[in-house]
Amino acid sequence: MNTDIFKILSEKPAATIISAAMIDRRMDAGCFQPIYLKNESNLLNGSVPSARLGSLYSKGNYGSLPDSVDYATEGVALIRGTDLQSMAVNLSEAVRVPDYYYDQFKKAQITSGDILMLVKGASIDRPDSVAMFPETDDKAIANGSVFIIRAKGNKVNSKYLLAVMTSESFLLQKRRGSSNTGALYNDLDTIRSFIVPLPHAKIQDFIGQKVALAEECRIEASKHKNLLFEKISKYIDDPSSIETNKIGYWADESLTSERIDPMYYQPVYISNVDYLSNRKDSRFLSDNKMCSLVTDGDHGNPVYSEKGPAYLRVTDFQGFNIQHKNMPRIDGEYAQKIGARCYVKNGDVIVSIVGTIGLITVINDRSEGAIASRGVAKIVTSPSLNPYYLASYLASIRGQLQLKQLCVGTVQKGIYLDSLKRVQVPLLDKLVQDEIGNHLKKHISLIDISSSLSEKAKSDVEALIEGKLDTDAIMSGKLKAPTWEDIEKELEGI
Repeated sequence: MNTDIFKILSEKPAATIISAAMIDRRMDAGCFQPIYLKNESNLLNGSVPSARLGSLYSKGNYGSLPDSVDYATEGVALIRGTDLQSMAVNLSEAVRVPDYYYDQFKKAQITSGDILMLVKGASIDRPDSVAMFPETDDKAIANGSVFIIRAKGNKVNSKYLLAVMTSESFLLQKRRGSSNTGALYNDLDTIRSFIVPLPHAKIQDFIGQKVALAEECRIEASKHKNLLFEKISKYIDDPSSIETNKIGYWADESLTSERIDPMYYQPVYISNVDYLSNRKDSRFLSDNKMCSLVTDGDHGNPVYSEKGPAYLRVTDFQGFNIQHKNMPRIDGEYAQKIGARCYVKNGDVIVSIVGTIGLITVINDRSEGAIASRGVAKIVTSPSLNPYYLASYLASIRGQLQLKQLCVGTVQKGIYLDSLKRVQVPLLDKLVQDEIGNHLKKHISLIDISSSLSEKAKSDVEALIEGKLDTDAIMSGKLKAPTWEDIEKELEGI
């Protein structure tokens, strides 16, 4: 379709008049919104050469849809749209299907370096709807909502292509190309027709290097995460059982003075408390040696605004990190009324205590100054307790068992602050705390750097399309892509 034959009189027209020459496969009005026409005009008529996505891949097909009754705890990973996060695939939370599915659904097989794109559902145009499958020995297949792309290396840099496919210009094409009745869906012809800007290989490499480096940061961050839990297991024994859904059990009468709900007395919870109580180094969070403050966030009805402090909610947690780009802002006057109690500072330990219980992070420079919402508790540690060690412990098996035991409520689970203060934490030697804490600190920093690199790669694509990227400097070598040595310098002192 030639998009250079239109004139926009209004960004939000009540009606759209189009030429017959503009009609290709569809004629529904929603397909001809001004934002879509301008986007594709920029791609087709700009200074950067372009190609259709279908010409850039050697493999391009949908996944398969196994029967959910076959989901298992072991076997082949089944990648769904919800497993695509920030250009990466979250394998740790992927559901599993029996091993024979891998050979049964050959077209759905995924290999390292494949680009996975969500093509079905209400969120097909969200920024996290495209990701690359990582280097791994883990076998995986994609489900029916995911489209698998294996880029032709002689035509396009696959990492650059990933940056393009997560950029705003590409996501607008996905939205425009979706059906507007029932579940949104991108069909094969639409996918093949998506426009991809295709600059010189040096420029592709410049942008693709940021994507590759972001993946290296995620891999290194994962190593630190594994190490911190290994260290905790070394100094704090893992429980022999973590089953928390026993149907029937006996509880000693002496234990039932505080609460009468049976879930509180699950054997694994009682065993966990006994273990911690018998450790000579265990301390309650209410102990002054542990914390100087344990408080929750804002209980009001926030007034949202485009400016003002960021508002930290439970939904903004992602692993040990915070999704800064998704955090809303609240009105400055409203923020002043809240007071200092709800502001978070560098080094504060943050715990989700309403809804999804037990999400943990530590505030760093990127999130300092935000205001905690009602579902978030803030813990300010004393000098004898490393905040990153505390966060690591609370995220460990024994820490999570305590938090789950303290939950109350039937419809929405929650933890009262007085209960949170009764959490027991082994006060390990300070050097050991620092050793464990440093792994978490590096993990959080590396994930933040990875997210920043991914965002920069996407911004480069948009700048390229708009003619704002300094391509001459890239071609001459004056402007260079970051390297791992740059990341190590950024991590110095952590």
